[in-house]
Amino acid sequence: MKLISLNVALFESNNHLLTPFLIEQNADFLCLQEITRALEKTVKEEYVTKEVVDNTTPQLSHFFFGPNSIMGNFEQKDFHGKKLYQFEFGGLMEFGNYTKSRYKIVKAQNIFVQNHFTYATDRSQWPDEDYRAVLVTDYLISKKKLRILNYHGVWTRNKLGNEMSLKANTIINNLALEAEGEVIICGDFNLFPETPSMNLLNKNFISLVDKYNIKTTRPVTNELNSSKRNVVDYIWVSKGIQVKEFKVLDSSISDHLPLVLDFKL
Repeated sequence: MKLISLNVALFESNNHLLTPFLIEQNADFLCLQEITRALEKTVKEEYVTKEVVDNTTPQLSHFFFGPNSIMGNFEQKDFHGKKLYQFEFGGLMEFGNYTKSRYKIVKAQNIFVQNHFTYATDRSQWPDEDYRAVLVTDYLISKKKLRILNYHGVWTRNKLGNEMSLKANTIINNLALEAEGEVIICGDFNLFPETPSMNLLNKNFISLVDKYNIKTTRPVTNELNSSKRNVVDYIWVSKGIQVKEFKVLDSSISDHLPLVLDFKL
């Protein structure tokens, strides 16, 4: 089975790249972050991703979308290499995580680790007032249980974490340990390796970006690529998961690189 984890990039009009990529990969599971769903007809089509993903992957007939918040614009100082980053989407839309599967979802939960689902008209105070959730989906595949946790992490500028990211990862770790079968944890955690928040998950699960010595999960254009190891996207697996292949694709599809796991239960 193939699983892909990817932050599809909220601020990029990259649907024309996303469509052929998803068709070519033909995954069994998609764990996507920064997925958007329009709430108003005025939203610019190039920034709406959920409909594009659904039209491209009809074979993934089981799915769960977990919105974190509603937004219509974004403004932040000193962000993505710009002194003032302003973005207008043209209308209100939901923003969150999305998991799709060939296999029936037995149970699904959208569990908030920071605040709660919010209609946020003012993003100038971000990230102090942020809204983050982990998407938990459970499966029964050939009589074997599997839990997948799909997460977009608490944002910190230096990617070293804080008390909130540690609290969030503690919740995620507990949700993973509660699973009755095997576990896959994935997503954009917005944290570098070797931070206290990441070490918490490393105690109980196998970090594939560490096992395979991945140096970056961001394209060469990313402003943090001067870092020793620009890794912020991860996949962890429980010990019963048989990893046939793991790789990070060198791709320009997004401002994050796709993580691809070929595995067997």
